[in-house]
Amino acid sequence: MTLDARGLAAADEDGNRAEAPLATAPPARNPERALETIQRQLAKTGDTEFKCSQVAVELQPVPFLPVATLNALRRAALDRLRAVREANRPRWQGGIQPNDVPFPEPELSYLGNVLNRQAEAFYRRHGVTRIEPAAESGLDLRGRQLMTTRYCLKHQLGLCPRECAPEPLAEPLALIDDEGHRLELRFECADCQMEIYL
Repeated sequence: MTLDARGLAAADEDGNRAEAPLATAPPARNPERALETIQRQLAKTGDTEFKCSQVAVELQPVPFLPVATLNALRRAALDRLRAVREANRPRWQGGIQPNDVPFPEPELSYLGNVLNRQAEAFYRRHGVTRIEPAAESGLDLRGRQLMTTRYCLKHQLGLCPRECAPEPLAEPLALIDDEGHRLELRFECADCQMEIYL
């Protein structure tokens, strides 16, 4: 902070600067004590986000400024500096930036979950040539993978081949839902996951 004849100027490390005007004040009878008071009061930043690293007083003669005046001057300068910082703050402009970066795969199965024209147009723009519709489109999923999960029935039943050497089960294992659909279970023990097929 710098106090001169124009007022109190506050500047930050980003180059933002703000001033609070100072009314004329009489010279101090005790300049050393007045200077100490000015520097002490202007260095305080209280509960603000600022920290004062330096106070320069460029007034001759040193004026007599009551503590209340110094506090009001400091608050005004910091409020104005805050406003200047907000006005100059870099702002990220969001929004879509269309591009045509190639998709890693030239084909998408139903696992790509492409259900509408916008999703299909996106993948085509990125070079995907074959797109199968999502499972929700009514696609026949018989014999297809429905889910991959870390939950494993073999582990749950204490039959995990990675943790013990149980007697091998007759596979494939299956779940049957309330409607009679048979869900085949396949185990990828190397990856510690279970796959479910219709």
